[in-house]
Amino acid sequence: MHFHSPISWFIYISVGLFLLINGIFFLRINNIAKKTRANIRFRIYMKFMLRCIVLACIVLALMGPSFGKNKSNIVVESKNILFLLDVSLSMDTRDVSPSRLEKAHTIIHNIVNQNPTDQFGIIAYTTGASIVCPLTYDHETFLVFERTATTDMFDNTGTNTYDAIRLSNTYLNTYNKEGNTKPTVVVLLTDGEGIDTDVQPNKTDAFSAFNIVGIGTEMGSRIPFQKTYKKDKNNEDVVSILHKEALIKLCSVTKATYYEVSSKQNNEPALYSKIRNYKGESSGLSKIDVTGNKYYYFLYIALGLIILDVLITVKTVEI
Repeated sequence: MHFHSPISWFIYISVGLFLLINGIFFLRINNIAKKTRANIRFRIYMKFMLRCIVLACIVLALMGPSFGKNKSNIVVESKNILFLLDVSLSMDTRDVSPSRLEKAHTIIHNIVNQNPTDQFGIIAYTTGASIVCPLTYDHETFLVFERTATTDMFDNTGTNTYDAIRLSNTYLNTYNKEGNTKPTVVVLLTDGEGIDTDVQPNKTDAFSAFNIVGIGTEMGSRIPFQKTYKKDKNNEDVVSILHKEALIKLCSVTKATYYEVSSKQNNEPALYSKIRNYKGESSGLSKIDVTGNKYYYFLYIALGLIILDVLITVKTVEI
C-alpha cells in the first residue's frame, strides 16, 4: 500500500487537538465518576479507543491509500529530450547549492525520472562541444554517461554556447533524416557566461521546443579552482554571476522559454511540468498495473465506529 499525499501540518494539528480535547473530556468524566463512586472506567476506555481508531481511519483516508492492482490500457507517447550542459569552470560556483553544475545534474535526473517513456541524450560544452550520450531509451546508461559531464572534460576553460546549439541542431537534423518523427525538446543548462549578445545564434530549426535554464545568482560567487579560487591577472578572486539579460535575449531570438534557478527564484516545477506535458508521438497501447485510491474503505470504517461510539453511553450518576 502506498499513499498519494504525505502527512501534512493540518493532520498534525488535527491529531494534536483531538488528543487534547478528548484528554480533557475523559479526565473530567473520571473526576466526576470518582466523586459519585460510579464504575464507568471500562466504557470510558472503550469510547477513547473507538475515537482513536476513527481518527486514524480519517487520517488514512486523507492520505489517499492505494492498494490492489488492476490492468489498464494507456496510450504511450514518447518524445526526444536533448540536454545541452555547460561544463565550463564557472559552473562549479557554489552560489546555488551544492554548485551550479550539481544543480544541473539534479534537474536532468528529475526530468529523466518524470518522463519514463522518452529518449534522452546529452551534449556537454565549454569553448567546444561534444556528444556525451546520443539519444537513447536506456535511461540507466544515459545517467551513467550524464554523470561524466564535469568541468574536467575539456582542457579549455572558456564558454561557447553557440557551438553547442550548432552541434545539437546538426545532430538532430541528421537524426531526423534517418527516420525519426518524434518531436525533440532541447534543454540548455548554463549560467550564461560567454554569450555574446551581438552575435547571431545558430539555427534551431530541428528543435521542437527550446528551453533555457539559467543557474546561478546575479550577485555571484567565487569560482573554485585547484583547491583555491580562480584569480585574475591582478591576483584577485574572479566572481562569476548569472548573466540573466544575455540569456533572456538569447531566448527572444531563438524563441526559447527561460527558466531561472537561483536563491531568489526557482522555476524548476514549471520546467518539469512543461516537459512532462509536451505532447509526444503516440507509439501504441500498453497494459500497465495501476492501483486505485481506496480512501472510502477507511471512511466507511470511521462512519461505523462513530455510530457505535454514539450508541455507547456513559452514566456518571445512578439514581
